Amino acid sequence: MSEENQEVQHHQVVGAPWVPAEARYCMIAEAAYFIAERGGFEGNCEAHWLEAEREIDQVFCAAATDSPFLPA
Repeated sequence: MSEENQEVQHHQVVGAPWVPAEARYCMIAEAAYFIAERGGFEGNCEAHWLEAEREIDQVFCAAATDSPFLPA
């Protein structure tokens, strides 16, 4: 496992379903791209990444608690 993936693995959300670090990284990267696109690719790319992490982690947490807000 690469050092980058180990860092991503370290930031897994407690209580969330286990997702391979590389898969989580790819989901965050894609979400960050769409966040940047929505903003016209202006702004801070690190802020886009952090927002994407929060969004993806919210999805994982909701799935872990069987949230009614997620489609079945």
